[in-house]
Amino acid sequence: MRRKAWIWGFERVFIPRRLDKFLRDATDDSTLKGRDSIRAGRVHVNGVVCRDATKLVFEEDVVTREGDPLAPRTSHVHIMLNKPLGVTSSVRDPDGRADLGQFLARMPHGVFPIGRLDRMTSGLLLFSTDGDLANAVLHPDHHTQKLYWLWLNEHVADDDPRLAVLTRGLDIRGRSVRVDSVQIVHRSEDFTELHVRLSEGKNRQIRRMTRALNFYLHALHRKAVGPLELGALGVGEFRSLSPNEVQALWQATGGRDHVYARKCAALRRWAQLRRQAGQPELRLEAWLASAEKRSSRSAR
Repeated sequence: MRRKAWIWGFERVFIPRRLDKFLRDATDDSTLKGRDSIRAGRVHVNGVVCRDATKLVFEEDVVTREGDPLAPRTSHVHIMLNKPLGVTSSVRDPDGRADLGQFLARMPHGVFPIGRLDRMTSGLLLFSTDGDLANAVLHPDHHTQKLYWLWLNEHVADDDPRLAVLTRGLDIRGRSVRVDSVQIVHRSEDFTELHVRLSEGKNRQIRRMTRALNFYLHALHRKAVGPLELGALGVGEFRSLSPNEVQALWQATGGRDHVYARKCAALRRWAQLRRQAGQPELRLEAWLASAEKRSSRSAR
């Protein structure tokens, strides 16, 4: 069975991946559930039980779970949700608070949230069955920009020095963080509305930055991810992305070839580490050599 799982140049290329990632791409299970299946001995690779979640799977390998052959999806589902306030970005909240389970129950099987918004931040949250697109949106190397709307309970002047610090950067918990841009969109004597764009968002970054600069942040809402905007989507509503929107999101992340190159670089580092440890991955080294040849032909 030829697995066509990645478009690269003008041909489709199957990229070797860990067994747990293979199961994520081929089933409705999360990576954690896939690992449980592997540990339980329910997964076979080329007819042999494999309990090693890190084993690399290649295009010619035959993977089965409880006798059923598996192959990565050839099509994916992509959804945007306007997340309400007070909802945690987890499938099930251990403290019994409102979570994403209420929405996932009405979405197609296999979708998962791309990133997260903290409980008191509302706005655009993406879901997908495509782990590669999720990694492209979230990985800092891809610089996928997000747009946030902030409501501050104070009047902020154009020349307020704190605005410059947001873009220049400041140290938060030993890490330097910054935003890409800040724009005042409306204000009165009592409040100010800002648009903030950032492409390398850390956990609760905007809240921590505004707190460190003594801004009186009242509300935080994500309006856009890359080219995708909520538009008229109501609070608590979700919809599927159109093919054009998916393509535009891929372009905003730098494209599929960018992900392919990053995956190859990671596999190359792994092959070097295994060779240095005296346990060379010969199949992987052969695949990388053929990938180099494909890259050379494509560059001509």
